[in-house]
Amino acid sequence: MLPLDLSDNQTIIAIGLSVVALVFILRRTVMPAGRASRRSPISQTPAEIEAAEESAAALVEQLEIRLYDFAREVEGRMHTKIAVLDRLIVSADREIIRLEQVLAESRRVGNPATSSVRQPDAIVSTEPDDKDQRHAA
Repeated sequence: MLPLDLSDNQTIIAIGLSVVALVFILRRTVMPAGRASRRSPISQTPAEIEAAEESAAALVEQLEIRLYDFAREVEGRMHTKIAVLDRLIVSADREIIRLEQVLAESRRVGNPATSSVRQPDAIVSTEPDDKDQRHAA
């Protein structure tokens, strides 16, 4: 069987949907054969019964292969997303370190007025005569 990580919600959902789809497909394909056998059980030969069993077994094997391929595809997508998130975490950690260094440098310079009091990014006039006049601080 596949070694799957069942702690992930996407994996559990994918497996559940796969099982529901498998049951639905098997029910749709096996039920017409069952209805035909109910009509005339005596008229079926052993060769017909064996052929029906082989076709059902082949169908189950095909569905298992499709389910396995689907599970591999979902697992691959999850690994890709995990790798992207890992890269983003590393980038964020680097940015945190850089910002901490900038903050430490600004404190070391000894500019307490600018480091402790935040200045506005832009000054916007509230007078109606000065339309769209913004001055950078």
